[in-house]
Amino acid sequence: MGRMSTRRVYHFCNEEFGLQNIEKSRLKVATILDLNDPFELLAYSSPDRDIRGHIKKFKESAAKQFGFICFSKSFRSPVQWGHYANKHRGVCLGFDVPASKVTDVEYRFGRIDFDIPRYIDMAKQQRFDTMHKLLLIKHSQWRYEKEVRRILLLSESEKEGDLYFRDFSDIGELKQVIVGCNSKITQPQLSEKLGPRSSGVECFKVRTAFKSFQIVRNKDKSLWP
Repeated sequence: MGRMSTRRVYHFCNEEFGLQNIEKSRLKVATILDLNDPFELLAYSSPDRDIRGHIKKFKESAAKQFGFICFSKSFRSPVQWGHYANKHRGVCLGFDVPASKVTDVEYRFGRIDFDIPRYIDMAKQQRFDTMHKLLLIKHSQWRYEKEVRRILLLSESEKEGDLYFRDFSDIGELKQVIVGCNSKITQPQLSEKLGPRSSGVECFKVRTAFKSFQIVRNKDKSLWP
């Protein structure tokens, strides 16, 4: 039997939730209505008011069923560190995840015309695939995120209050903890949170690059206590 194919992907967190995620070995599942893009699931457009109403209802229905864990292909974007890791004070968690369970987000410049006659003629599975595709489309201005998504059923996620979580064991293998350039998190703190896993997880701090607008690994370990 062949070895399962994996992908290295990255999840940004602020310092508080990053350390909690590491300690509890879990990630929060993002619900659709809480995402920071109001155009989620609204890539299709139509001049018909009734059709727009149906698309809106589809979004509301999907929001009750599906959630995302959002990753990036890279940890090098200063914008992502700024937006999702509390102005570079947080962490980025690198996972090796099953390639078959994550999908790249498709970035589009314009909305997609909703072809009603074609949709009506589709078989049931084709209709499902067409609407499911909406879960993976975002406007091209979000391209800098290089997003990779794991789509999950909320009913199969652990619920705490109004929040949903998935255990690391159901996501992939934690391989790296990358500490932001403005972070006060120390190596002993990380070792404590990782516990017995600390020997198998690579931890390092990042800095601003000298010759580009990128975040890069800081090889001067003396600067990280």
